[in-house]
Amino acid sequence: MSSAQDLRLFLDRSSNSKRLAQALRDMGTDVVTIGERYGVKPAETVKDVRWLSEASSEGRICVGADSSILKNELEIAAVLESSARYLLYPNNNLSARQQIERFQGLLPEMLPLIDRPGPWAYKMTPDGLLEVPEAVLRKRLEDRKRRRE
Repeated sequence: MSSAQDLRLFLDRSSNSKRLAQALRDMGTDVVTIGERYGVKPAETVKDVRWLSEASSEGRICVGADSSILKNELEIAAVLESSARYLLYPNNNLSARQQIERFQGLLPEMLPLIDRPGPWAYKMTPDGLLEVPEAVLRKRLEDRKRRRE
């Protein structure tokens, strides 16, 4: 059975707080933040396509707080193409303490996902993990492309 020590996480810009990263490390997870990977200033401008691809190729599960990433055409395409695995807080309004508590509370639901290949995305809601199925992401991508035509 998997444990927190088996989680390899990548915290994106929206979840890049030192407090969250340290709390996740204290739980035993392997955490890399976008700021650590690219440098604080460059992390502000690194393209989502790049970090999604790189984090995914390392087998990391991405963690973020900007669920609009699942609505933007380029970002949906990047999630799908890189077979990203993504855990998302529903919005950016949670404090670091609330993010930590939510993560800890949902950890038992996350552990079975460690070995599940991507692409996939789950929203971390107060009631549990809510899957955004791959089929939904593909449909959103198709719809966005159609609107452009």
